[in-house]
Amino acid sequence: MSAKERAERLHKKVNTFILTCVGSDGYPLAKAVVPGKHRESLNELYFCTNTSSNFVAEISNNSKASVYFYSRKIIVWTGCLLKGNMEIVNDINIKEKYWQGKFRNAYPQKSFTDPDFCVLRFVPNSGRVYSNFKLEDFEV
Repeated sequence: MSAKERAERLHKKVNTFILTCVGSDGYPLAKAVVPGKHRESLNELYFCTNTSSNFVAEISNNSKASVYFYSRKIIVWTGCLLKGNMEIVNDINIKEKYWQGKFRNAYPQKSFTDPDFCVLRFVPNSGRVYSNFKLEDFEV
């Protein structure tokens, strides 16, 4: 199995992702998020957050970002770092697709039409997977 295939498998089973971007002060900014309800492939990842968050403000200024996710078993860790670009999605159809009922309590309008509901689209260009005590780089 290739490094990218291992990363794809991991991507579909983990429940927490760490998003990072470059802050306007030059320092990294990190944010933990749950994955979008649809996980098709590593070629395009979607995440939901608040439009009013610092992370969204920074992404609007600099799209360079990374996504990290991992699985920890008793002794063996498997993780993947993806580097690429993040963008704010304004397409209402995509926002509806990624809306989840459990988000209602977090948004006054209780809908994907709430102005503070934000969907981020991440398109990676490279990755690094750590598995079985080895690192392997791959292109996306």
